[in-house]
Amino acid sequence: MIKIINNTPFESHRRFLDKSIAILRFSGVLSYDTSTTGHLKIFTIFMRILSNIIVIFYLLTMIADAVANYNDLLIFASDSCFIVGWFVAYSKEAVFYLKRHGFSEFIDNTHHPVDVLRQSTDLGLLLDVKECMLYEAIDYYLLSLFVIVLGSAIIISSLILGKLPNRAIFPFDTTIPFYYRLAFFIQTYNTVYHLVVLITIDFISWQLMRYTTLQLRVLSFNYINCKGDSLRPVSPGLTREYIGALKISSVFSIDDQRKEICQFTAFEESEMTNISVTFTERFKTCIKNHLRLIRVVKDFNDTFSYSLMVQLGGSLLVICLNSYMLVMFPGDKDNFIRSTAYLVSGFTQLLYWCAFGTQLKFQADFLMKSQWMSGWENSYDRGIKNLITTAMIKTMQPLEIRAGGLFVLRMETFLSILKSSYSVFVLLTTVTD
Repeated sequence: MIKIINNTPFESHRRFLDKSIAILRFSGVLSYDTSTTGHLKIFTIFMRILSNIIVIFYLLTMIADAVANYNDLLIFASDSCFIVGWFVAYSKEAVFYLKRHGFSEFIDNTHHPVDVLRQSTDLGLLLDVKECMLYEAIDYYLLSLFVIVLGSAIIISSLILGKLPNRAIFPFDTTIPFYYRLAFFIQTYNTVYHLVVLITIDFISWQLMRYTTLQLRVLSFNYINCKGDSLRPVSPGLTREYIGALKISSVFSIDDQRKEICQFTAFEESEMTNISVTFTERFKTCIKNHLRLIRVVKDFNDTFSYSLMVQLGGSLLVICLNSYMLVMFPGDKDNFIRSTAYLVSGFTQLLYWCAFGTQLKFQADFLMKSQWMSGWENSYDRGIKNLITTAMIKTMQPLEIRAGGLFVLRMETFLSILKSSYSVFVLLTTVTD
């Protein structure tokens, strides 16, 4: 049962998104809008230039160390892991920076319909939104904890041991105190910067996929509810009462049947009162929203396709190389801790991406079944056949997240990368033996 507590506020689903965007703007990855003061714009440019100089210089020192120690398998493999991680992080940062001018519009196209959905009086829909918000909060706090723990562990352990966080070859003598502190600053800045920015970018991307999946679920029920009762006008008082009645802690105690959406739901303000009660008009509204979601997924693929390709390749190498170092150098404690942390991170990051891609594809594939269950056979409109045919043709086109236009993000891809990582791992160990 849901605990009813009146006047309980319904949190904004954008609060973690706004915090994440603020972090990227502060880091120089995203730009401030035209209404921002000049001081902040100058600060953003400064952070962007400073960060690029430091992270590129850091990469060169790592490459120099890997080249100088190519005969030492442990050092070369360890440096390679850091270099691969650098390319994964930097590719995502570069994509966000290049797409920064259209990013706000992309966010609004994805999140604005959710603002409208939250005004619904349908309890099932509100529960779905609450569930998304709960998972979003869990993701945000877990990722924040991960950044704090891992970043602090790297810095504190280096200070205690009196050595640099990572191996590198600098063009100056790091045994001199001043140059040692400079090298320490470069490495810690790069570590913290990439950790924060990479995790923030992934978080934003995952939430875009989560709320797109939510809208696909709502659209599926809209197709089914084309034959239902007329759309009820939203009552502001009733909406606040429903929203205030839902405690986020009680969402998981409700069975799936209670979470079914029973009303034909509006995605835009104009749809709240202007939708006809006829089947044909409702079905046309569903097609319009279906086309909008197709564009949203296309924009997501256009934005992240390249960086996701780098992500898949980077995850494969990180999992493979760290597994290799764990097996081949079991007596090195520092290597064991570092390799385990990177192995778990690479595994979890890849799992998250593929899990979100699987959920989105599942909801997209369910659309055709929903169209078939819409009650079209009971409609006697002359043009209903063409309408249904047009809608189903659109549904037959794959709606999925792709990496590089080649690999679909789904659990099968996750398992395929694990198998490929194991194959490369066996090859490395065989050649070493």
